[in-house]
Amino acid sequence: MNKHCSRRSGRVISLLLIVLVVTLIYPLNAQAREHPRVLVLISSGLSWSDVDPAEKEGKEFLDTLGTARVANLTRHNAAKTTCPLDGYLTLSTGMRVTPTNARAQGHCPEIPAFDDGVFSAVELKEWQKDAARQNEQAVPGTLGESLAEQGKKVVAIGPGASVAAMDNAGKVANYRPQATSEGLTSQVKATLEDAEVTIVDVGAVSPNSAIKVSSTSLNATPADGLPGADRTDKPRSKQVLASLTAALKAAQDADLVFGLDVADHSATPHLGMAFTRAPGEKPGIIRSSSTRQLGLVSTVDFTSRILDATGADAPEYLVGGTFSAARDYGIAGNLDWLRNQALRSDQASILQARFIVLTGIILLAALGLLLFLLRREYLGFSRRSRKVIVLLCLSASLLGPASFLAANIPAGILGGTGGNFTGNALQMSVPLLTVQFFLLLIAIAAILAAFCLAAGKVVAGRWSGLEFSAPVLVAATLVLIWLLVSLLTGSPDQISAMFSSAATAATRFYGLNNNKYSFLFAAVLALECLVLAPAAARFPQRRHRYFIYGFTLLAVAVILDGFPWLGADVGGPLAMVLGVGITLNWVLGKKVEPGKVIALIVAAFIASSLFVLVDKLASPPARTHFGRFISEVANGGGGIIVKRKAEAMINTFGGPLTFTVLLILGAGVTIWYLIKRKRGVSADASRPHARLGGGLSALNRIPGAGYFAKGVLLTSILAALTNDSGALILVCAGLFTLPALDAMLILSAKEKSQLQKTEKLEAK
Repeated sequence: MNKHCSRRSGRVISLLLIVLVVTLIYPLNAQAREHPRVLVLISSGLSWSDVDPAEKEGKEFLDTLGTARVANLTRHNAAKTTCPLDGYLTLSTGMRVTPTNARAQGHCPEIPAFDDGVFSAVELKEWQKDAARQNEQAVPGTLGESLAEQGKKVVAIGPGASVAAMDNAGKVANYRPQATSEGLTSQVKATLEDAEVTIVDVGAVSPNSAIKVSSTSLNATPADGLPGADRTDKPRSKQVLASLTAALKAAQDADLVFGLDVADHSATPHLGMAFTRAPGEKPGIIRSSSTRQLGLVSTVDFTSRILDATGADAPEYLVGGTFSAARDYGIAGNLDWLRNQALRSDQASILQARFIVLTGIILLAALGLLLFLLRREYLGFSRRSRKVIVLLCLSASLLGPASFLAANIPAGILGGTGGNFTGNALQMSVPLLTVQFFLLLIAIAAILAAFCLAAGKVVAGRWSGLEFSAPVLVAATLVLIWLLVSLLTGSPDQISAMFSSAATAATRFYGLNNNKYSFLFAAVLALECLVLAPAAARFPQRRHRYFIYGFTLLAVAVILDGFPWLGADVGGPLAMVLGVGITLNWVLGKKVEPGKVIALIVAAFIASSLFVLVDKLASPPARTHFGRFISEVANGGGGIIVKRKAEAMINTFGGPLTFTVLLILGAGVTIWYLIKRKRGVSADASRPHARLGGGLSALNRIPGAGYFAKGVLLTSILAALTNDSGALILVCAGLFTLPALDAMLILSAKEKSQLQKTEKLEAK
């Protein structure tokens, strides 16, 4: 018995010893795996279009890269063109930084020299000012400072790496000049043995003096005009790619490698290349939680990822997201997918630049036609001619959903499979792709407009009072469907359609941008006014019920626009609740008193506050700009946000002088209108335009049309004054509203033959 117990006790003791040994050893191994050596490779001017597997340099790079995650990098900074120094400082700060004074010479600045491993106090002070323009908490040197506080040894190789690796005082503790391409592999390999984090600047495709920038404005049009495909002459691209390959060869399989191209190679912005390689990591196309777009990452993402990989504490102001591999077509397929995305980004930039002209033409034509129609009760056009003009008007109102469809259709047309384009598609020139896009856009808009006419005829036959407005109601419904589908699918049109936030000119690619927000409130107002006005006139006893219906639709629109994981719009709900709420009271015959206006403002702030609170409760990497916005405000950074957005808004109107003139004119017209209304002054009925049904009274032929026009004007002005897009909101709201009003006026106008019959009867 004792022997049996002794044997059992021995087994138990042995088992406990084994468990103890495993427990002691496992954390060490886990810790070693948790914080591997980190190699950060930085280039300037490279994109995936420079990596050709058929060429020696491209093949060697891909062979060396091996199993990795890949993406396009949006380099966009505070300025339209991102210089190498901008990119290095952005990586160092974790926030967009553009040295403004350094651009005084009209080209990208050189990397400043430093003495005894420290950048000059003058340079550092200027950089700190530039960073504070974006966020008062942002400090150049955050990356190096955070790593040093964690006890990590950081070595910088090359001038750009010295900027990325410096601490808050501008000190670079361990700097080594870059070796030649032949000796770079051994240099990086030796450094990896000596440091936890190695940052290497492998070089730039273009000299800084060749990248022209504006010396007076960060947002000036690029010096070399509109963007073209990212296949322009890059004489040093192969040399830089070879250096990148040489540095990459030094990394072992157990090392964590980050690769990113932080700057443009010319004054024209493009997407850069980015990749990560980690032990045990599944390959594929990267999705970042900050951009929420497949294949699109930003420079600030890498600041957060480097700190996270090393276990260093990251400041709360950092906006970088987490990475995941969302899709994998194999390395060749992944690169084709990314090249296509970059090409579409170039195309979108070109389209948006040209679309400004097209939009201006449409708005002027629509406004001119509206002024003409407001003075005409009768039209001499045939029914066929009327339908054609109405079709054109509705097509203009539907350019938003049409551009969404056009941006997604070409993949199938060009023979793409699995989300990839064929080689022939990649070789197409951007002008050809642009023409193709516009042809598709016009065709799709015309088809949608024809559908609105057909469906509107059915709707008008079932509900009285909608015979002239039914096609516009169908168009407004299509706009809401477009926005809903876009939000629920992650806004894939944000970087490829005309109403998008171009990947080369923005930093947020999820939710509703201000362009699409304008379509949202215009469509909501169309439904509110054109449906509820005739309904309230027919059934006045149901006004209370219609009031509930109207505010329910407004609440749904506010949720779509403001909820963090849908529209994620900070300022939009404020203007929409106030503007649409006031209009709804007008439609239902309720007085709009100061107390009601204050109640709407309070409701708007409560809605936005709830959205911000929901986002604030999420983990920092999962937050949208909502949560970061409230964090900035809580830390005293609200003033700089308001100032930055106000300056951006004023600039959209042509600058402070033009904005002031427009503001004075607008205030004058408003005061005149209020005085006129108070005195009850009406137009003289004997005047010619009055006899012809002139003035805004022509809209009275269409129930709710007048309220629709005034509601869009009110809401768009409120939105323009409270958003940094300013005049752009007026433009996009007008793009839907003006053609829609034209279409309704044409449909409601009487035929000239009726006027002739009336005149004959009066003559008898």
